[in-house]
Amino acid sequence: MSKRLPIEIYPYRLIEQRRILNGRLNLKPLSRLQELTHHSDGYVTVEMTFGRTDTGLPMISSSLSGSVPLLCQRCMHTVDHVFNKTWQLILVNSDAEAALLSTDDEAWIVEDDKIFIQDFIEDELLLSLPVVAKHKQCDVDAAAQRASFKPETPQRARKTETKNPFASLKKIFEDK
Repeated sequence: MSKRLPIEIYPYRLIEQRRILNGRLNLKPLSRLQELTHHSDGYVTVEMTFGRTDTGLPMISSSLSGSVPLLCQRCMHTVDHVFNKTWQLILVNSDAEAALLSTDDEAWIVEDDKIFIQDFIEDELLLSLPVVAKHKQCDVDAAAQRASFKPETPQRARKTETKNPFASLKKIFEDK
C-alpha cells in the first residue's frame, strides 16, 4: 500500500543517498488545481527517484499516475482526465544556472535547499492538463449529427431578395 509523502524534502541530501520516494498525494489541498477541476476528490500516485545525470548534475526523475475530474466543455458533465506522466528535472540554484543547461534539459530552481512536494507535483499536474477538457464522444456530438444542416439550394437563394434600406434615398437623388 502506498504511503503518505512528506510535506517538504531536502533534495540534495536525498540525491547523495540515492533515495526513492513513493506515495499518494491527495488532490484536495492543491489549490491551483482545484480552480480547474470539477470536484476535489481523489489522489495521485507519485514516485520520485533522486540521483545524478551522466554528467554528474543533481536530478529528480518522477512519475505520476491517476486521474483528475474535469468539466467537459461540450456537454458540461464530468470527464476524468487519466494520466501517466514521467519527467526528469535538473536541480539548479538560480536562473543563471538554468540558462547554462542544454535545451533538452528541464530545470527546477531549488530555493532554501528544500522543495515542497505539493508544489512540485501540482506544477506537473497543471502542465499535463488539456487546454480544453472534453469526452471522446459526447451526447452533444450525436445531437449535432442528427441535426442535418443542409446548405441552401441555388433556387432557394435566387428567390430570396435582399432589400436595400437606402433604395428610397436613391429614388430621391434620381428625381433631382
